[in-house]
Amino acid sequence: MAKKKSTTDALRDGAREKLSQLGYQQIKDDFALFDPLGDGSMSATAELVALDEDEPVILFASGEPGDASRPPVQDDAKFKAGLGAAAGKPFRFVWVWDGENDFIFDVEKDAQVSALPAQDEWKTVARPISDTRTRLVQEVSAEYHRGDFRAIQRKFDELHEAIYSRGGVKPTNAAIDELGKLLFLKVHLEKAPGYVLTSGAAKGKRFADIYSADYVRKHNKDAVIQLKDAFREINNLPQYKATDITGEVHTIFSYDEPLRLENPEVLARAIDVLELRDREGKPIRLSVPDRELLGNSEKAREMRAHLIHEDLLGWAFDVFLRGKYASDEGLATYLTPSQVVECMARMVFHDIPDADLWARRGDDGQRERWKPQTDEEAALPAFLCGDICCGTGRFPIGALREVKRRVLDDRHVGHSDDDKLQWLGQMKRHSFFGADQAAGSIQKARINMLLYGEDHSQLLKVDDSLADPHLDRLIGKFDVILTNPPFGSGKYDDPRGLARMRDEERGLELGWSWPPGNRAKRKELAKADPASLFIDRNLQLLKPGGRLLIVVPDGILCNSGDAYIREYFMGTQDEETGEFLGGKAIVRAVVSLPTETFSIAGTGAKTSFLYLQKKRHPAEKQGPVFMAVAEHVGYLKKGKTEVPDPSGNDLVSISSTYVTTVGGGR
Repeated sequence: MAKKKSTTDALRDGAREKLSQLGYQQIKDDFALFDPLGDGSMSATAELVALDEDEPVILFASGEPGDASRPPVQDDAKFKAGLGAAAGKPFRFVWVWDGENDFIFDVEKDAQVSALPAQDEWKTVARPISDTRTRLVQEVSAEYHRGDFRAIQRKFDELHEAIYSRGGVKPTNAAIDELGKLLFLKVHLEKAPGYVLTSGAAKGKRFADIYSADYVRKHNKDAVIQLKDAFREINNLPQYKATDITGEVHTIFSYDEPLRLENPEVLARAIDVLELRDREGKPIRLSVPDRELLGNSEKAREMRAHLIHEDLLGWAFDVFLRGKYASDEGLATYLTPSQVVECMARMVFHDIPDADLWARRGDDGQRERWKPQTDEEAALPAFLCGDICCGTGRFPIGALREVKRRVLDDRHVGHSDDDKLQWLGQMKRHSFFGADQAAGSIQKARINMLLYGEDHSQLLKVDDSLADPHLDRLIGKFDVILTNPPFGSGKYDDPRGLARMRDEERGLELGWSWPPGNRAKRKELAKADPASLFIDRNLQLLKPGGRLLIVVPDGILCNSGDAYIREYFMGTQDEETGEFLGGKAIVRAVVSLPTETFSIAGTGAKTSFLYLQKKRHPAEKQGPVFMAVAEHVGYLKKGKTEVPDPSGNDLVSISSTYVTTVGGGR
């Protein structure tokens, strides 16, 4: 009797047949992937690949039924694709199929796409990847495989559970903060291994001597007290302080924030867990590489072999955060789903000209190509992207990923690898801004940004993002705002805030309402949906021509009582010509989201995201509006958790359609 084929073999046969139908002739099994480190320390194999004249095009990965929709399976395949073929080029597309569902990813765009390209068309679909970014993708992929990052994420989960259950630090978001503090101390230890404490119970001791699991187990409560004092001292060191736009100096954690973990055994275990090692047992550093490690020298490559790249560390923490963050605590802040963040960021950054990303300050409004400057201010980026309701920083991080891809792939003559890395470093410090009224959210955002290698100086705790006068310093400064503000009919009723939203001279008017077409009869609002106020505030913060993508309740887009809001930003339509007259912005796109989008956060509100571009001049005309409806966003709510939606993610095809048929600007 013939042996029944395994699921893997059957899927591989099916994949081979489909790739053949797409015109690929070079289809190889058990394909040995490239080892960018070149020291034989790692090996990885793809079960099936398609090449075109030795160009690596598609990497295929199979799974058991339901596996294809699981992020770990997708991530493993994407990191394999990053290693590429022997020629040293990453695969351009990843295809994950489990017999029921398939997912396809474009490696260059770092985004999901809706279909595999045929052999004779892939070069027109896939944009070239620069040598700079090729090396980055390969190094990150190699680190992923050497370091067994799934194990690191399991350690994060394990440590959170220990802090929460046995360490007595509750609720769950407070336990996340404790994990962040321990990560921070670990990073400091790596950056300053000889640091001697100058105050507290361990004064005169090397921090490396007390930040030890054996030391904590031996000295119990005394060690806990010493580490608490050490955390307070290290958190307030000059290198971890930053000056924000208000001129105020702040630390990553509040200056008087304590280390709350009291249980010596849990603390010792936590220190043990963060002693990360690769599959060979060699230690892996958490700290972001210093500037000299970014080169391509033999020494730099050797040192990088035992560092966690910032992309990976940030990615690992973000995956952990998604699984553990409780949206029903405190101010009910919730994480905008990554599928929504990616769609919004991909659409808007497709429209951003290269010149805007490389523009420097001090050019009197002329967008010049950036060149290394001796004058520090003139060398700073002019580009600014932000979110004044940033929560844990998901939109700034989504924007950072897009900016990194664009800058590293820039092909302008005269931009060397060092130029790109230097400019990217400047942008990470100066081009991303976040504000939020929840101190806990800002603290998590600072940890998140720190682990992605971004400076935390532009993350600001505010009392009210609508009314905070410090944000007025940024009026007319933003190129892009991506945001998901709080909303709900009548939920905003602060008299002072509403008064500030009636400052016509400063461009704010939605603190009033009026009958459509008759602004003379406007009346002051005693309460309002904060979503409408945030549209107005964000438009005020944008430069002329700046772009706002904002999640709003559908009522703002269709309710008759909210018609004045639509009239305010879009203008009134001339019955004869059909043109819109007046209005502060051009509507570029409206994408409807299903009720499941924010169900995990406890709300079934029907929402959409709106893409507005602030007018450069009053006579600028409204053009066609890209309209799309997403019925599925890749997940469903089951109990208190998300489960994959077998119908997939419509936002993938929506962003692809926008990019290929509508967007422009470069």
